[in-house]
Amino acid sequence: METGSALLDALSAEERARLLAGADMRTFSDGDVLIEEGADGSSILFISEGEVQVTRAGANLAVLTVGAAIGEMALLDPAPRSATVVAKGAVEVIELDRATVWGMLAAGDSAAVKILQGITATVCARLGDVNQKVQEEVVRPRGNVFKRLFSSVFKR
Repeated sequence: METGSALLDALSAEERARLLAGADMRTFSDGDVLIEEGADGSSILFISEGEVQVTRAGANLAVLTVGAAIGEMALLDPAPRSATVVAKGAVEVIELDRATVWGMLAAGDSAAVKILQGITATVCARLGDVNQKVQEEVVRPRGNVFKRLFSSVFKR
């Protein structure tokens, strides 16, 4: 069964079943906050229905829909959440916490290994994008470099 999530769909059916056995289904209504910037976070959310608005420091970054993973950094890093995520209409998510994933990882479960590999690849791609933007600004600066960098990084 395809979930629409690149991270989950990279798993075999058996791996996905093992991983999702430790997950919770959660529902939200229009305007509900799923994740709050600055709050402690320990889980990743996969949107299974609906769409959400992602903001950081009040700036709109993205609208995400079915299949998107939200809060994936919380599985790797216990730092506070970096953005706020708000439901746009009815939203259903699959929530998977850090303790479950790390417990599976400690047991050598391939599902946890693949999820963390996928998250690592995502983070590396984002870092590559930021590095490219910084390099372009250093080589060809135009006006207020910091304003453009801030704007481009937070418009994801």
